[in-house]
Amino acid sequence: MVRPWHTLLFLVAVFLLCGVLGLFFPKEGLHLSEGLVLRFPDPQSLFATTEVPEVDISSIAALPTDAPEDVVPTDTVPDDTLAVGPFVFDTTRIPPLQERILLQYPDGDKSVLHPLFSALEHARGGSRPIHILHYGDSQLESDRITSYVRNKLQHQFGGSGPGLVSIADIVPHFSVDRTLSPNWTRYSVMARKDPAQYHDRFGALSAFSRFTPFLAPGTLPDTTVHTAWVKLSPAKNAYAKAKAWTECRLYYGWHRTPLALELEADGVDVSAELVEPSDRLLIREWRFPTTPNELTITLSGQDGPDVFGVSLEGHAGVNVDNIAARGGAGYELRLVDQALSNAMYRDLDVRALILQYGGNVVPNIRSVEDAQEYGRMFGLQIARFKKAIPGVCVIVIGPSDMSIKDGEHMVTRPFLEEVRDAMRTNTLAQGAVFWDMYHAMGGRGSMVSWVEAEPALAASDYTHFSPQGARKVGELFYTALINDFAEYHRHKE
Repeated sequence: MVRPWHTLLFLVAVFLLCGVLGLFFPKEGLHLSEGLVLRFPDPQSLFATTEVPEVDISSIAALPTDAPEDVVPTDTVPDDTLAVGPFVFDTTRIPPLQERILLQYPDGDKSVLHPLFSALEHARGGSRPIHILHYGDSQLESDRITSYVRNKLQHQFGGSGPGLVSIADIVPHFSVDRTLSPNWTRYSVMARKDPAQYHDRFGALSAFSRFTPFLAPGTLPDTTVHTAWVKLSPAKNAYAKAKAWTECRLYYGWHRTPLALELEADGVDVSAELVEPSDRLLIREWRFPTTPNELTITLSGQDGPDVFGVSLEGHAGVNVDNIAARGGAGYELRLVDQALSNAMYRDLDVRALILQYGGNVVPNIRSVEDAQEYGRMFGLQIARFKKAIPGVCVIVIGPSDMSIKDGEHMVTRPFLEEVRDAMRTNTLAQGAVFWDMYHAMGGRGSMVSWVEAEPALAASDYTHFSPQGARKVGELFYTALINDFAEYHRHKE
């Protein structure tokens, strides 16, 4: 017969056992598999309510940002793209700079970015655009953040068009509408390598597209002629500068049979040619008096080329190219054939790289040592870039705040700050510049405020920014960059 006090003793024993387990159970939980974490409540959490302070982001919420213009003159080249004359910089238009968004320099040496600033000064009067490549993870997908920074720089320093665009991609592009034939296949450095893929020539976009199967070296193609096409047009909601492009450059090569290459603009044939087989990078450039409403590139052959992308741009100024890799940590770029990438970098006249990473590694970091090892590997990638592109300026954007559920509250992910610190240390050690996005958006716990803002500045996954939030981040970063440019320009005068 079970007596009441037996039940009481049993419950007390269970309670004490749970308390002991809670004292010694790892606070971060046991990671059983990817996305599966076993947690146990801390006894203190059962009796004491821990208040998570709310991060005030009212100044960020109130920060004005540029929206795409409603009326876009796509039938003419923007006047400032072709303007040549003395450079004038209006410092009265610079917004106030908060300390938390400052760019951080190696040993405080701001001259690290002077080559970029000088190139921007002269970009409007150049014979071709200069390029800034914005590499990053899924925070950049669909031309998010990049499109905003590009628009600001093009308004200030001239230029138009979205720059480099992949043929096939996994997401739509904010600045360019693409329609393609169904026989295109995308190959990315981030994807599992196709067994038939015998090379690592991914190019500057870290991905390429094909419309015919791979042929093993020495294998002859059959007699089947394959045809593929891609249609490109300015996206309806893009920034006006991105909608106005008058040059198109196609990067392709490594086809074993003659290739028929045709270009059509607004339904009118512009060119048709037969390209001999090639085992190197080829670049085909077309120019237009006004921006076409739609371009159609058609390729036909028994063995199609690797197509590394299309650059849509103006005659001069600056382009900021969006290069997003979902799941990327940055060091995957070491797997890319360097000779091809270098050839594209030279043709694009790359003056700066913006590397925005860190977010994808944070969930997998288990210790400070893990974070430091990632930082070391990231630093080695910066060194590779600087060797590949002599004189290039490198700016690293660290991870944003990201939240995970801890009990009843959403809190900053463990080891995020350690990853940020490791990236900063190795960035500065490599002579590059660091921008602390985590600190700029408010620091620990700030992602919750971004998600709960009205309108929301971040998504409900507590990781990715909303379109409005992406514009805020772009404005904060541009403000930091343009303030340092203003200082450079002022001292130069």
